[in-house]
Amino acid sequence: FTFRYFINNWPQLCQLAKVDGKLVGVIVCRMEEHRGRMRGYIAMVAVEKTHRKLGIGSTLAKSAIKTMRESCDEVVLEAEV
Repeated sequence: FTFRYFINNWPQLCQLAKVDGKLVGVIVCRMEEHRGRMRGYIAMVAVEKTHRKLGIGSTLAKSAIKTMRESCDEVVLEAEV
């Protein structure tokens, strides 16, 4: 349910990565006003273990940030370890 919220409201900020037709990565983002400024928010980046260290996550993040920079004053990433 949670990610449907992002996909329905910001489809241009939800991107998939495929290799040979197989889904191997995803990024889910949103944009909203925060303290009088437009903020881009990266909610999730995930890459299949078998395809990590190939730059897929970085490529997804760079693409999403490029899109958000057209409308946002800042972009934040929430991270959990």
